[in-house]
Amino acid sequence: MICDVRFHGEIGMEFFSGFKWAVPKAFSDAVSLCRFEEGDILYDTEQAYDDDWGKASKFIEYSLQVKFPTRVSGGAEKGSGVFNSNWCSEIRIDLYKNHEKVGVGQIQTTQGRLYTALWKGDLAVLEKESQEPPVPLTVQDVTKNLEQAHQKAKELSVGFPVYVMARDLSNPVSRDKYSKILTKLKKHLHNTPSILAPEKSGISKFDIIAPTVEVAFFPMNGASKEELHELIKSAVYVPSKDSKNDMFRIAAHGLIV
Repeated sequence: MICDVRFHGEIGMEFFSGFKWAVPKAFSDAVSLCRFEEGDILYDTEQAYDDDWGKASKFIEYSLQVKFPTRVSGGAEKGSGVFNSNWCSEIRIDLYKNHEKVGVGQIQTTQGRLYTALWKGDLAVLEKESQEPPVPLTVQDVTKNLEQAHQKAKELSVGFPVYVMARDLSNPVSRDKYSKILTKLKKHLHNTPSILAPEKSGISKFDIIAPTVEVAFFPMNGASKEELHELIKSAVYVPSKDSKNDMFRIAAHGLIV
């Protein structure tokens, strides 16, 4: 039997809603980098995180503990492309069913297979004999296809422009961008942003978009398209000292409808 005491009793714990397993947002780095490490413990239900372990343990069917790779001191490598490079890297886990270890020894699989198992809830994907799961589409991929959310943006409009952007709750850069834009637009909003899953936003191929990616709609109340453009630019664009040209592109950050 395993019990992850690091998270038990944490007040206001939040989970990534796109995963079938219970993946706390405390695992943001592991999810963003696709790198779970030695000592990480995960459960198939949010009820596992009840303060009373005796009560919580009754709701757990499956749980797992990562045994390899070794935890990296100071944090793992970050940067663009790390998620993809980690996808096929080795990971070893102990799997438990009803608190009893499954099989003999450790399950040797890949980070991508574990990510997919937590996402889809299908443990069969851990077996290397099963079909290799594809790398999910990222927040950057969704940003390139935000035109597909045009109709939903029109539905949320109150007669003024709507700003649409994708965000990834596991990605600190994406979270920071969302926060800066929200701060800049707050005084001009009709109401709080609507945060929708890609599927409900009208984005195609939603079943292969990373489960941490969402689409945010900012319905404006009085600001023109030109004013909204300048507000977004002031929130996210920092020109280089030597730049003589304006290199800002709204399409790199979102869409104005």
